[in-house]
Amino acid sequence: MLLIALWSSIGSTVGAQDEVLVLEWEQHWPTYGVGGTCNFGTHNFFVGDVDDDGVVELITGGMTYSGDYHNAGEVEAPFGIWNWDGENFTLEVYHTWKGVLSTIYAADLDADGKIEIITAGHVANSTTSYASIGIWSWDNKDLGLRSSLEGLSASSIHIGDLDGDGVAEILASGSIIRDDEVLARLSVLRWESEQLFLAKNYEWCAEGSASAKSVHVCDLDNDGVIEVITGGYDHRLTNSSGQLRIWQWDGEELVLKANEEWRLVKGVYGVTVTGDPMGNTLVENVKAGDVDGDGVSEILTGGFAFDGEKMNAQLRIWNWNGLNLVLEESYEWFIEDITEIKAIALDDVNGDGSLEILVSGGAAVYGGFDPDAKPEAAFLSVWGWDGDVLRLKAEEDWIVGEGVFAWNVDTGDVDDDGTVEIVTVGCMYISQLCDPDLRIWSLSASSDTTTSFPYILFAVAGTVTGALVAVVLYFFVRKRG
Repeated sequence: MLLIALWSSIGSTVGAQDEVLVLEWEQHWPTYGVGGTCNFGTHNFFVGDVDDDGVVELITGGMTYSGDYHNAGEVEAPFGIWNWDGENFTLEVYHTWKGVLSTIYAADLDADGKIEIITAGHVANSTTSYASIGIWSWDNKDLGLRSSLEGLSASSIHIGDLDGDGVAEILASGSIIRDDEVLARLSVLRWESEQLFLAKNYEWCAEGSASAKSVHVCDLDNDGVIEVITGGYDHRLTNSSGQLRIWQWDGEELVLKANEEWRLVKGVYGVTVTGDPMGNTLVENVKAGDVDGDGVSEILTGGFAFDGEKMNAQLRIWNWNGLNLVLEESYEWFIEDITEIKAIALDDVNGDGSLEILVSGGAAVYGGFDPDAKPEAAFLSVWGWDGDVLRLKAEEDWIVGEGVFAWNVDTGDVDDDGTVEIVTVGCMYISQLCDPDLRIWSLSASSDTTTSFPYILFAVAGTVTGALVAVVLYFFVRKRG
């Protein structure tokens, strides 16, 4: 465990860790060592009972390939549904197609008491590829694609009943390439009579490049009106601003109610391990929940912010008062040159009745392709927020193979033992052979409560594993969106 100095732009205190993360299980894929699978994407994992059998499933996506792949046409999307009983990790169903699976969510869309699984990604054939969003069902026997919509890509999916008719709308966020510009996009979809269709599209871009990386739906101020929250970036990557937006449905359209943008330093940008522009400030993941127990949901954003030298991981806590976004806390830190939060989850993982903030990511150095460079390291951290103090309750970091980072984190009582587990999944690699390196964790009290202030963990972006994934994804996103 590394204890590393950190700093905060607002200056709140991080207290001593009094709990520890315990690794209960580590799972590799069948391709481990002979091919590759990578569960990339910060919303490409879901934990929940999706077939109503009383067993919590883990749903994974990403891309898979045989051997040392050399072109994107050989890549398949690995749609897997798994379960773990505390001793055995079981694959319930595994389905592939030519292409990639980029994001996963599951919910009861039509209020019939049964869960639908929503996926977004790309489908490829011998000549082209196209974006596709699909609605699936799984009854513990058959996995069926019930409806799909082609031509619409997404990096994040969430649902909410925007118009109060008892049927949920699907919110999909992402980006689209058009006329050499990258535009942020938020889409409203409906699923009716086994048909998925696009209801509304909203696009924006300030200076040639923008993206809505994450979307979440929540009644933030308990007034009965649902807010749609998007997080990402605007302006070109060489001067990108972190962006947080609040939208509301007026009966016919989503109306933009607030738009907040920020940077630590203007006019500069950080680079990836290959030296390409990575951005100035960017939000990878947004969640909402009452993390301080005041009866009102807070907004959590996670990503990175460049300080002129290093890429800092950035965790922010916001409040929506119905009129304005109010920043309650901003916490930045770096370990190596590149530090990034990839994913956030909220849950009570220690049984104390309050929501913990779970953050995953990794760390890397500039020039990470150099054989002598430090390997990437993944991290998982658990935080508490009482409205005044952001406290690091527990953290763990790890290195596997030649590098690893945790793209995704989610929670659930996956082994039915009455305790909520934390699950991370992402990508580790040896040469060009990747593996999702899924890990199941539990949180327990620490016997060592010695104060060591200040401290923090590992985080990452622009990593070697990210660069390997980017080579494949470029093939798909330059085609038809």
